[in-house]
Amino acid sequence: MDTTIEKIERLNLALLGVGTLIGWLTALVHVPSFLLGGVIMQVNFWLLKKVVRTVLTTPQAGSNGKARAALWFLAKGLFFLLLLSALFIRYPVQAGSFTVGVSLLLLTCVIVTLSNSWTGSRGVSTGV
Repeated sequence: MDTTIEKIERLNLALLGVGTLIGWLTALVHVPSFLLGGVIMQVNFWLLKKVVRTVLTTPQAGSNGKARAALWFLAKGLFFLLLLSALFIRYPVQAGSFTVGVSLLLLTCVIVTLSNSWTGSRGVSTGV
């Protein structure tokens, strides 16, 4: 059984691929900036999933779950702060296409949530 999180991850990757193909064929978006925004959000979502699962799972004997969650959260924050700073300072990222790529994850979450409500699935499954 797929959890909602995995559905969101898979659908986001599929929409990112379709958007890239459409952008490449029609030149509606700057494809590298679109891909960059989408991939950054995909990785951000994956790291956030790690943080939440670390917090929600019971720690094993001899491990500190809260410290591990704090480490994941710190790594996530630092990685994206450095990455986004480097991108916008160093490379020519087109803001409009980047924003469309970043927003794709929100659209994916809405689609999966509506799909779950139409098919009768109740609640959000974290897969923990």
